Amino acid sequence: MGGELQGQCAESIPAAADGNSPPCLFVSSTLSTWTTAHPERFARDFQINDTVYRRLDPEYYAWLRSRMVLAKKAATAGHLDAAAFEDLRVRFNSVHEWAAEHFGEGELLAAVRTVRAGDYKPPVVDDDGPHPLAPRVRKSSGDHALPEAIGLVDAICNCALALGWKRERLYATGGDGIFDPNRGLVCFLKPGDRIGEVTAQSIEIIHPLPSEVRHRFYNPDVDQPWIRRVGPSTPA
Repeated sequence: MGGELQGQCAESIPAAADGNSPPCLFVSSTLSTWTTAHPERFARDFQINDTVYRRLDPEYYAWLRSRMVLAKKAATAGHLDAAAFEDLRVRFNSVHEWAAEHFGEGELLAAVRTVRAGDYKPPVVDDDGPHPLAPRVRKSSGDHALPEAIGLVDAICNCALALGWKRERLYATGGDGIFDPNRGLVCFLKPGDRIGEVTAQSIEIIHPLPSEVRHRFYNPDVDQPWIRRVGPSTPA
């Protein structure tokens, strides 16, 4: 059906299921995968640390495939780092191989034709906090996001989410001061700015002519090249 993206594929995902349970694969919205020998013990969605996995079915496959189509367009336009897209492509190809083997190409193609990606509700992280009904862009008494800034972020939102960015890192407008983690990307975009390269680690902001100065808005939720995470020391 052409669901697999061309190029070298990832290693096949093992089907870790016992003799009494149908094989299943759990996949996050960023294409991390997880298998278990006892899938019957797990709900459709479950969370490990900050990653939510969903049991793969044809409809979820179709939604993941739609995200990859957007990511490919962004990479072609230069809005998505080539290495980051390659990582996503390899992950998706591995998921595609598993899905084709267990569901069949015909069932996957039917889902791709019928599932409306914009209406599909993917798995989301539960932060164990309150979930008030509020606009996507939260505004505090002393801050707001420019409509132009929101439009710029909207344009790269799907690609950023596919790379693992949290929505609040893009749209949050709370906090006090530029170093507050509750201030998202929209707070740092000024009139005339453009968004350049989008990677899992950072998003490039390009200031207008004549300077076109460039700087990066960094993702605090992922490892950065200059950060080395050290675990707790072991007692002697």
